[in-house]
Amino acid sequence: MFGHKENNPAPVPSDIKVVTMPTDFYGGKDPAVKFKAVEKTVDMAKFEEGGVKASEKRALDKATVAGGESPVHPANILTSKKFIIMAGIGLFIIFCLAVGGYYWWQGKKTTAENVPPPVAVVQPVIPTTSAPEIVPTTTEEVAPTTTEAIPAIKETAIEFPSMLLGESPDFDNDKISDVAEEIFGTDSTNPDTDGDKYPDGHELFYLYNPNGFEPKKLLDSGLVKQFQNPSFNYALYYPANWALGLVDTEGRQVLFSTLTGENIEVRTFDLSPGETLVDWLAINAPTERLADLVDFTGRFATLGKMRKDGLVYYFISNNRLYALVYHTTNSNVVNYKIVLEIMARSFQTDVPPETVATPATTVVFPEAVTPTATASADVESGTTTESMATPTPEGEMPLF
Repeated sequence: MFGHKENNPAPVPSDIKVVTMPTDFYGGKDPAVKFKAVEKTVDMAKFEEGGVKASEKRALDKATVAGGESPVHPANILTSKKFIIMAGIGLFIIFCLAVGGYYWWQGKKTTAENVPPPVAVVQPVIPTTSAPEIVPTTTEEVAPTTTEAIPAIKETAIEFPSMLLGESPDFDNDKISDVAEEIFGTDSTNPDTDGDKYPDGHELFYLYNPNGFEPKKLLDSGLVKQFQNPSFNYALYYPANWALGLVDTEGRQVLFSTLTGENIEVRTFDLSPGETLVDWLAINAPTERLADLVDFTGRFATLGKMRKDGLVYYFISNNRLYALVYHTTNSNVVNYKIVLEIMARSFQTDVPPETVATPATTVVFPEAVTPTATASADVESGTTTESMATPTPEGEMPLF
């Protein structure tokens, strides 16, 4: 009873957690503390009640949108402004390379002139007086007398312009390019130069002078001349300041050229009995399609076909096909499309010389002959003659 008190310690609970200081903090150490990444969650109950924060709503939208947070998902790529800008720049570069490559290839193909070099050009000379100019000749310049005709010039294949050519600027939008306005004395900034309420291009379409208030025929203005081919009985207008050249002595291939090198070729082809334009195209112009042609009627009711781009015209009469074709230089731009239109609009076939010519405005050339030692000097020199008949009436220009 009086002995030592029994030492019965109280039981220690087993659920007590003992927290000790990590050893990293002993000795004045300053360890780096790493925090565990905790995924942020949104209380959907609060979301439905509208009690979530804006940042929580953005986090939910980002997590539930198509593609989630993957930066390479198509949904995220296609809606990225950076991707759209870069894609647009890339497509633009590809387009520029494709266009540049095409025009480089076209330029490479057209390094040579579109029109073959003339073999023997007879240049008509328009006399300044009523008497034809006689060019003196000697027996040395004239071929010796022979019964054989001059060898026929080999006919070259006709070349057609590309349908991808562009037109030069037309500032006043009167259907006459700014370059061509100089030919007709019109104002490139005014669509109605003479102020008669008819646009300049409209007056040229009906072969009237666009720079004269009173109605005046284009042929009477001195801006154009009428060319007459007596070998094949056709006539047309062409600019007075353009050069006229014959590639063959017969006049089957005639060139009307400007100083820039662009020219319009008029070719005459013989057709076999019953041969049509479709047949001729299949043999002589396989790259040209009939589907690209539309009906055309000239100012003198001459019927024909026109290519949709207005750079090629066809006329058929008495088993002959006449082709009017525009040729550019190495450029891909057409400067004088209106000139070809005027030539086609004024084109006449099967017209005797005495019914088309007018004084001092019509240029003709003599029929091809075999020069001999006794031939007359005016024939050998290719001197141009003038015809003196009255012009065919053109009628009145219709109103709009």
